[in-house]
Amino acid sequence: MCDGSQLGGDRLVWSGVAEARRLGVACVLLLLVPSPAEAAAVEDAGRLLAGLGVDAMCVQPLAVPSARGGWDESTVAGLVAKLPAVALVLDPAAVAGGGGGDPAAVGRRTGVAVHAVDPSGRRQPDRLSAAYVRERLLAGDVAAATEAVGCPHRVAGVVVHGEGRGNGLGFPTANLALGEHSVVPGDGIYAGWFTVVDRSWSDGGMAGGVRYPAAISISRNPTFAGRRRTVEPHVLDVSANLYGQTVTTDFVERVRVPERFDSIEELIAAMQRDVENVRLVLRDMNR
Repeated sequence: MCDGSQLGGDRLVWSGVAEARRLGVACVLLLLVPSPAEAAAVEDAGRLLAGLGVDAMCVQPLAVPSARGGWDESTVAGLVAKLPAVALVLDPAAVAGGGGGDPAAVGRRTGVAVHAVDPSGRRQPDRLSAAYVRERLLAGDVAAATEAVGCPHRVAGVVVHGEGRGNGLGFPTANLALGEHSVVPGDGIYAGWFTVVDRSWSDGGMAGGVRYPAAISISRNPTFAGRRRTVEPHVLDVSANLYGQTVTTDFVERVRVPERFDSIEELIAAMQRDVENVRLVLRDMNR
């Protein structure tokens, strides 16, 4: 939770994303603005942050004259009721100022965990900015982005029908239709995690809400002279009918860059190596 002036303090947003991942809940970026007239400008500035791990973004007028005025218990309770929230990550000055009280005390009185994060308390400003994280992601360096943010970069999408080539090659993939503001890492084959969002869903050997290891391909399929860039996770060792499901992919590490192969046999051999490399990366991660 922050006001528009704090959009440069990306540490606040990164902390919120990390806490949401820890709790297994959605991360909502709540932007408070002085007036409806300023909402559009603040919303545009927040789109970059919304694409870097935030699941949703809300813009609404400030409930107090300024963030320094502090949110009291009733304001926090109102925000909880609207979202509803299980945790709030906010600037301590926004609560402590103007008689708002200690953030932890406000949290105890409302039953919500409140985490105070100073958006200006950054030891490495360049590595905690949205611009830096976006640059690393577009370069395919998802590991550096993870180090800066504190959790893997996540992309959400709906599984739609694709060309069907992966299934014919023995590596079925889920072709994803992504949100408008998704920040997609640079082309490559990535080790990552795949999750179906709907926890009540199950099919074949898979269940919703469970994290599965995946080899994630982002490319234009150069071997087949493709023109459209696709994001296609191959879930390891299990299969299911995923069409129509909203899923998330968490990117851990790029294992290779895309390349054009002269034969299908060479492509299949490379994909087999990719899967083994993905296993190694994720196994080492869990040690």
